Amino acid sequence: MARTLSRRLKLIHTSDVHLESDTFGSGPRGDIFRDSVRRAFAGVIDVANGNRADLLLIVGDLFDSSRVSTEALDFAMNQIARADMPVVMIPGNHDAHDERSIYAGLSPAALPRNLHLILDPEGVVLEFPELAARVWGRAMVEHSPEYRPLSGLPEPVPDVWNIGLAHGFFTESETNRSSPITSAEIEASGYDYIALGHIHVFGDVSQGGTRAFYCGTPAPLYASTEAGWVLQISCVPGESVHVERLMVGGSIFAVEGLDVP
Repeated sequence: MARTLSRRLKLIHTSDVHLESDTFGSGPRGDIFRDSVRRAFAGVIDVANGNRADLLLIVGDLFDSSRVSTEALDFAMNQIARADMPVVMIPGNHDAHDERSIYAGLSPAALPRNLHLILDPEGVVLEFPELAARVWGRAMVEHSPEYRPLSGLPEPVPDVWNIGLAHGFFTESETNRSSPITSAEIEASGYDYIALGHIHVFGDVSQGGTRAFYCGTPAPLYASTEAGWVLQISCVPGESVHVERLMVGGSIFAVEGLDVP
């Protein structure tokens, strides 16, 4: 594909924040944990703003479940509204867009103006001509082997940066695992970057000319020292896509009374 790209593009890629998780139960200990996860997400916005990203990608599981209070939803939306750039978000398996979806009842007026929330299970292409960028993603309805996160991915377009979002399990070959993403699908995409979610640790699963990464979780979940990061993706005309890990706040794990496993 002959290309003429005229501008750079900088992305911040995050996923699997799991706001309002009940992992640590109720009571003071659970409150401490949930507050630390909130601070981690606020830190993601700070990193995106501080690095002057062009786009922020939230690749599923912003919330841990559909059991989210109005106050918690307001917190998340207010944080997204703080971002100085457009934010593209898809649901994951924990906040799937099913009959219990927390997103189903939201009116467009309730969403931050900078949020592009993809809720179509068939997939949506978002055009950002001012960024020479084209972003595709689809909403997860059911986390099952039949759901293919990259199914329906359109052909790449020349002269723009082609970016995909997918929440699922990477595999080298066909599998019975739910929401599979195969190496063949990534390589055949021809995209510049595919932002992945679902796995809580950093992972490079690039194939052929397509860069594809799991960013890991920014929050103190199950990943211990592997948590607390986002990815910065730098797309420069004529160069390979560059991926860098950025720490989200150096003290988000130093929470009195909370031991991260």
